Amino acid sequence: MKKLLALTLCFLLCLTMMVACGGGEQTETGEAGEAEETYLIRIASDETDDTPCSVATFYFKELVEEATDGRVTVDYFYDSAMGDEREIAESVHMGNLEMGIISGCYLATYDENWYLVDMPYVFKDRESMYGYLDGEVGDYITNTLLANSNIECLDFADGSFKVLLNGVKQVKTVSDISDLKFRSQESQMNMSIYKAWGSTAVPMGFSEIFTALQQGTVDGVDTSPLYQRSGKFYEVAKNLTMTNHQALLMVSIINKDFLNSLPEDLQEIVRECSYQAYSVKEREIVQEAEKYAAEVMTDAGVTITDLTAEELNTFVEASKPVIEEYRSVVDAELYELMGF
Repeated sequence: MKKLLALTLCFLLCLTMMVACGGGEQTETGEAGEAEETYLIRIASDETDDTPCSVATFYFKELVEEATDGRVTVDYFYDSAMGDEREIAESVHMGNLEMGIISGCYLATYDENWYLVDMPYVFKDRESMYGYLDGEVGDYITNTLLANSNIECLDFADGSFKVLLNGVKQVKTVSDISDLKFRSQESQMNMSIYKAWGSTAVPMGFSEIFTALQQGTVDGVDTSPLYQRSGKFYEVAKNLTMTNHQALLMVSIINKDFLNSLPEDLQEIVRECSYQAYSVKEREIVQEAEKYAAEVMTDAGVTITDLTAEELNTFVEASKPVIEEYRSVVDAELYELMGF
């Protein structure tokens, strides 16, 4: 009996110590002694871990966790670990994922006004692009997206401008690609562009491109130099043409219900950290990343073709019907803001 009593007392003592230590669960305590709730943000992209957007996302994680003293932790899933860009957008919309870093073109599924940012030659250079997106145009499409989906666009990052890489021949004019098939993003806008160019677009996810180029499923790939390098597509295709035909606009998105569920101080921290990571940090490093991509591809034997004004104009003129095609789809006010 004494032995049983001793064991019972020992058990009760251990149980008391566990309760005093929080039962093995790590909780934080506020000034009033109440446990503070902690939050997890899972953020996903289809990018490799060394792109400007990924660098910015690791920076976002660092900023958030430091600013919240650990009340918010961030896990970054890159390299399509949570699916391709379309799947990431859908997961954020459905609330199955808190955040994503994706191309803006995929948001046209939820709000057709986002076709605007994917139009050919709508942005002449990055300075004018920043001006529009950090001003009325950016506010407009952010608000209409929020009204039509469960997605809030926090910030606009810079994925550079799209160029054409192919493994068949040097391309100088739009007629040179009539017999070529290019991988493009899974966007209706891209289908419209290649149709206007008299060429063929083959939509597929980023992770499928290298194999498709190797096997000849596509002749080339349509994306920016940043991703031509990160995907190592230059290893199987050696002709790069600087068409700069579309801005590859990257956006940080968040599920609006999740964001609204956070205490107000944490909402502000997430917004500010996203701004510092994507609208400031990412834009600061993108041009150096472009130069590095060009060096890597040149060293690998890629021929980079800079177009003359006349050669570039063949692409610009062939693209104009696309802008007219979407005039009945995108709000007239946006066309006016862009000066169309």
